[in-house]
Amino acid sequence: MFKKKTSALLFFQFVLIFQIATAQESIMTEYSPLYVQKLIAIAKENYPKSKAYDHQVRIAKNNLSGEKAAWLDPFSFSYLLRSGDRTLDIVNPQLLTGYQFGVSISPGTLLRRPFTIKAAKEEVAIAQLEQNEYALQLETEVTRRYMYYLQSLNTLRLQNKIVVDAETSFNDQKLKYQRSEITLQEYNTASTSLSSAQMSRVQAEANMITAKSSLEELLVRKLEEIK
Repeated sequence: MFKKKTSALLFFQFVLIFQIATAQESIMTEYSPLYVQKLIAIAKENYPKSKAYDHQVRIAKNNLSGEKAAWLDPFSFSYLLRSGDRTLDIVNPQLLTGYQFGVSISPGTLLRRPFTIKAAKEEVAIAQLEQNEYALQLETEVTRRYMYYLQSLNTLRLQNKIVVDAETSFNDQKLKYQRSEITLQEYNTASTSLSSAQMSRVQAEANMITAKSSLEELLVRKLEEIK
């Protein structure tokens, strides 16, 4: 009896290992690089942090444009209107009349301008590099979460098959127990195996839902909407 139980257990383990290996191999058959690239593009377009980096680049470019347009800041322009009244003013004699214009220059501000423009260009470069770095991180994260979703989906499919097999085995053992062909312990073992398989399926369902939600977090869309 012990040898029969051992042989049956080994056979069941072999079938289970084969099913797991088959399920894991099927992940690559479902994996689509084009679909992953589509998910990455959607994440870059919709994910708030990705948008934040876009705004940072625009702000840096706007600051650069502002610095380039500020070349005239060191120069101050002024004008004065002197009347044509010929009355002699001994204290402040007016030799010229009409509009008089003047220009003043701030040498310090003028000399600093090339450096402020250069600094603004560096800020643009830094913003673009940070944006590129995050884009790479986002690509990796989308791919990782998508692969985990496929893995959890296949695990759930496998677990569903295991539950079906466990139910079939339990029903068979139940019938044999009713016919007094097996002991109560063997019947309880089949019942325990079924309960364990069902609990594992619940966990697999939770893992799949979590993996799907985690991927959709980056997409800001439901997977059902993306074909």
